[in-house]
This record gives sequence, structure tokens and C-alpha cells, in this order.
Amino acid sequence: MPTSDEWLGSALAYRSTVYEYCQLALRPSLDQAGAERMGEILQRAEAEPLLNLLIDEADSLVERLQPCLDEQHLQQQQQRLLGTIDAFWVNELLATCGR
Repeated sequence: MPTSDEWLGSALAYRSTVYEYCQLALRPSLDQAGAERMGEILQRAEAEPLLNLLIDEADSLVERLQPCLDEQHLQQQQQRLLGTIDAFWVNELLATCGR
């Protein structure tokens, strides 16, 4: 069974992928390249349980950020998203490991 340090290291390795996923999910629409990239991330998450868990958590964050976003507000939220992911994600992961 992985130690909490191993879990944290694994989760942090997915940070850029989860952040990219959130940026794509917050867009009002996706072009072909964005849709393909989103599909690649989701396909990868199907094969990697920890990434799948983190994508589920990211979806919860995106759902809370999504309502009534205009382009300027969307860009501000995307900037704040990285900090939110870092704080929320690591706290949730550590709480899960401590159970």
C-alpha cells in the first residue's frame, strides 16, 4: 500500500494535466484541438484511477466556477484555479490518506 508521500507525489505529478483539463472545461466552447485534448485526458483517466479521482474532484471545482462566466471573468477564474487546485486537491488527498 502506498505511503502518503507516495500518494502525494503521484497526485502532484498529475497537477498540470488536471489544470489543463480544468482550463478546457471552463471554456464556453472547444475547438477541434481542444475537444481532442479533452478526450485524450479523459481516456487516460479511465486507465489511471488516481487521475480519474482527481478529474472527478476537478469537475466539482469547475461546476462551482462555471455559472455566468464572461470572457474576462473566465480568465480571472482560470488564474485562480491553479491556486484552488493546489490547496483543495492536496488537502483532500492528505485527508483521504489519513483515513
